[in-house]
Amino acid sequence: MNFQTIGDLAQSFALRRQGVDLRQQLDRLGLELSSGRAADLGRHLSGNFLPLADIEHELVLLSGHRTAAREAATDTEVMQASLARVQSATTELAAQAITLGTAGTTRQVSDLAATAAQTMGSLIGSLNTEVAGRSLFSGAQTETSPLAPAEILLSEVRSALIGATSAAEVQSRLDIFFDSSTGGFLASIYQGGNSEVATYRLGSGESVALDIRADDKGLREALKQVTLIAVSDDADLSLGLDDRIGLALGAGVALLAHQDVLTEMRASLGQAENRIAQSTVRIATEITSFEIARAELISVDAFETAVELEQVQFQLESLYTVTARASRLSLLNFLP
Repeated sequence: MNFQTIGDLAQSFALRRQGVDLRQQLDRLGLELSSGRAADLGRHLSGNFLPLADIEHELVLLSGHRTAAREAATDTEVMQASLARVQSATTELAAQAITLGTAGTTRQVSDLAATAAQTMGSLIGSLNTEVAGRSLFSGAQTETSPLAPAEILLSEVRSALIGATSAAEVQSRLDIFFDSSTGGFLASIYQGGNSEVATYRLGSGESVALDIRADDKGLREALKQVTLIAVSDDADLSLGLDDRIGLALGAGVALLAHQDVLTEMRASLGQAENRIAQSTVRIATEITSFEIARAELISVDAFETAVELEQVQFQLESLYTVTARASRLSLLNFLP
């Protein structure tokens, strides 16, 4: 039978507690060696978390700016593609209208008008483009498509032209419909917002506003000339063939001249794309810099950690040896 004194029990508890401490150290050092990061940041940073908190705060801000830059880059890319389609379609239609010349036939005018109606639908479709459920040319009212369908536009224009008896009157009424600041196009066709979409904040004082709307004068002018060609063969208009050809030809010339305005719009958008790209690079660089700074704060030296791990392993093995020997001691070992 084995007997243990109070001293033996105290020693047993002490050895057991020391074993628990060493195993905890072993687990911590093993985790640090595998991850390269301090497991106990409070101990590693001596309780001073302020530098780490500042870095984490900056990384959160930069993450938001990175998300904004990505969204802005996507929006500008899609808007640029939409405007490219608008310019391509109107350039092609203008060329066809000018080719008609002054010796066109009724059939040619009719075919050109049909092509213009298709172009109108293409333009409206391009300007009604959405990204992730957001209409890009609707200003702040992104949940709504900016333009009514082409059929409604043609219907509204034809209503506005009822009673027109000359080419000049047709042109005048169309100007009023598209250029009025209260009625016509803005009242019945444009469905977007009257304020600009929120500015993208990209950090370091940089921001980008994608403020091109479907009711911008440059886009309205393009739609007006396309619409004029589309209605040039309307049977309800009391116009002769020469007047119809004149309307289509004049609209084609105006549409071709208007390409400079569309080019300027695309160039402005291109400048925004360039600024977004530069900001994207800057944000990525800053994120990398702060991540390196954070790693330096919370990382551990692999060599020192390995040495300390080896020392703790040796201490734990030694403790197990001492504990094993102590557990074999009994009163019989000391009796003669």
